[in-house]
Amino acid sequence: MQASHTTDIAVIGAGIVGSALGYFLSSSGDVGKKIVLIDRSFAPLKGSTGHAPGFVGQYNESEVLTRLAQDTVHEYRKIPGGFDVVGGLELATSPAGAERLKQRHDSAKRAGLQAELLSSEQATNMAPALIKGEYTAALHFAGDGAANAIRITTFFQDEARARGVQLLQADATKVQQANGQVEGVMTTAGFVQAKTVIIATGIWAPELCSFQTPIPIVPVAHPYMYGRYHELSEHKAPWVRWPEHHVYARDHGTFYGLGSYDHPPHAQQPTETAIGDWIEDFSATLDTAMKFIPESTNLEIREKFNGIFSMTPDNMPLVGAVAEVAGLYMAAAVWVTHAAGSARFLTKLMKGEAVDNTLKEALDPNRFQGREMKELTQESLDGYNHIYKTVASSE
Repeated sequence: MQASHTTDIAVIGAGIVGSALGYFLSSSGDVGKKIVLIDRSFAPLKGSTGHAPGFVGQYNESEVLTRLAQDTVHEYRKIPGGFDVVGGLELATSPAGAERLKQRHDSAKRAGLQAELLSSEQATNMAPALIKGEYTAALHFAGDGAANAIRITTFFQDEARARGVQLLQADATKVQQANGQVEGVMTTAGFVQAKTVIIATGIWAPELCSFQTPIPIVPVAHPYMYGRYHELSEHKAPWVRWPEHHVYARDHGTFYGLGSYDHPPHAQQPTETAIGDWIEDFSATLDTAMKFIPESTNLEIREKFNGIFSMTPDNMPLVGAVAEVAGLYMAAAVWVTHAAGSARFLTKLMKGEAVDNTLKEALDPNRFQGREMKELTQESLDGYNHIYKTVASSE
C-alpha cells in the first residue's frame, strides 16, 4: 500500500490525551523519531476535551486513579494558564454521607493529599454562590482545582510541533494491520505508514478496533449547563460536588457550570463531535440539580448540552499495548483528570522503562479478554450513577 505519509509513531486523536502523548513522546530523548498527530479538527476540538467541565479532583477510591491524577496535576501546574488551584469541596447531607466523607478524608491523607474536614459554615464561606443550607459534613481538598483543557491541549500541541511533531488534520478511518503487526492508519488524507500506532480517540476508539480483544469503551450521554454571564469575582470558588446526589458545580470565572449524573444512563453513539442531541429527560435532571444552588445566585441556563464521554466496566482507562497486534497501543477512556499522568505512563511503557506493575495491570487494554461485549456494555452503564464511588459501603 502506497503511503502518503511515513512516520515512526502515529497518534490518532489530538485531544488532551493524544496531544500530551505527542508532547511526552517528542521530549523523551528518542532523537530522530518521526511522530504524526492525527485529528479531524485541531480548532475547534470536537472530542470530549472541547467541552470538559475541567474540575480536577485528585482523590479517588482507586489508588491507580489517584496516582494518575497526582501526576497529571504536577504536569498541568507547569503550564501558564493551564490549572487554577482553587480547591474542591464535597458536601454530605446525611449521617451516612458524613461518615463516607470522613473515610475519604482519612484515605486521601494517607495518599499524601491535602484534605480537611470543615464545618458547614466554613464550606459555605468558601463558595457562597454555590452552597446553601446546612450540611452534615464538608471535605476540602486544597490542592485540587480547575483545568483549562483547551489551553493545556494547545500548549502540548505547540511544544510537540516545535520538536518536529507533524499535525495532520484528517479523519482516521481504520488502523491497518497484517500478520499481527500494525502497518499504519488509513485517513481521509491518505495512508499514514507507521510501525507504532496509538489510539487516543476516546469515545470513537471502538470504531477503529477491528480485532478480537473486547474494547468496552461505552459512550454515554451527560447533561451540563452554563449559567448566564456575571462579573468576574475577585476569587474563584472551589468546585463543589454533592456525591450522594450525583451533582457537581464549577465556577468558570464569568459564569457558573452545573452537571448531574442523577438520571438513568443513556448509551449514545457520537457522530462528528462529542456533543449529542439533547435528551428531554435531562431538563428535569438539571432542574433538580439547580435546587442545590442558592436562590440569590440567580442561576439561569444560558446554554445546556449533552456532553458524551466514555465509560468502562471498571471505571478505569485503557492505557497500554494491545496484545494481539504488535505496535498497537491505546490511551482511551481517559478523563482530563488523568490525561497527562496516563500519557507519561504510556510513554515510559513504550520506551521499555520500568513502570509500576499495579498501574500496568489496572490499565491493561487486554484485561477484558474472553468477556462478552453485551455484558461489558451493561456493566459500564450500570457504573454511571456511581461514578464518584462515594456510596456508603453498607448501601
